[in-house]
Amino acid sequence: MNISIIIPAYNEEDIIGKTLDALEKINNITEIIVVDDGSTDNTPLLCNRNRVRLINLVQNQGKGRAVEVGVRESQGDIIVLLDADLGDSAREVEKLAKPIIAGEVDLTIALLTIKGGGVGLLRKFADFSLKTITGLAMKAPLSGQRAFKRKILPLITPFYNGYGLEIGMDLLILKNNIQYKEVPCNFKHRVSGKDLSGFIHRGKQFKEVLSVLWSFKNNIV
Repeated sequence: MNISIIIPAYNEEDIIGKTLDALEKINNITEIIVVDDGSTDNTPLLCNRNRVRLINLVQNQGKGRAVEVGVRESQGDIIVLLDADLGDSAREVEKLAKPIIAGEVDLTIALLTIKGGGVGLLRKFADFSLKTITGLAMKAPLSGQRAFKRKILPLITPFYNGYGLEIGMDLLILKNNIQYKEVPCNFKHRVSGKDLSGFIHRGKQFKEVLSVLWSFKNNIV
């Protein structure tokens, strides 16, 4: 099965090079697509590689839109969504694809085994909300590292934008009874700081997750 990697990126010049280095060492990846979401730094220049296809969005449109563009342009039977800031740990991607290749499930979600890089209260809120709305639970409802068969795209789209992408997909996974597996992986990514910028970042995450949950709940009531 052909594997397409989709990486939405926004101002990731400090780490995306290491992420791509790790992925380029994996032979069974068919294509690596980076969707630059209007970066103002050198992110696009660092993606100028033989095995990487770069798609430039002129303006910042949000993670969900960047993923949507990347998926639309991809060719693989299996599509893998990865964050740009994984660095060397991007090599763990093979663990995500394995259960799908083996025919066990149609979709996988990375369950982080390395402490750090989590979202604490927001994750707990997302977990509680999923249980409340669907009666079901996930261990990693906000994990951005996911893989799925192309054929299930109609069941997990449209993609919600911004930080609502993952929770929106979770709701559709559970609603449509998609066979999925949460796979322990040693992915590690940037942790939001405890300064003002970190507080603003987490606030934006919470707002966008809440917006998706509210929208979904109202549509099924």
